[in-house]
Amino acid sequence: MEQKKDPFKSDKPLYDYSIEYDYSHLPESLKIIISELEDFDKTGDWFNYDMKFPELDIEAKSYWRNGIITEYDYKTLLKKYGGIYD
Repeated sequence: MEQKKDPFKSDKPLYDYSIEYDYSHLPESLKIIISELEDFDKTGDWFNYDMKFPELDIEAKSYWRNGIITEYDYKTLLKKYGGIYD
């Protein structure tokens, strides 16, 4: 009997591994969100990854607009983890 593939799992990377970025200066809350996204990637859980990504966008944008991270940081995080930036 053939096992059905879980439609909420992917064997493809969920973020862009080729973008290198130093996280050491980021606020702890962003590091936690990034860690959660990377954990979802490890298990191929694209559904929860897609649910968590907007949280990274909102938090990072808030930190950028308040001068805690740079525009470069914000755009790089969105490009690496979401494939987009505005």
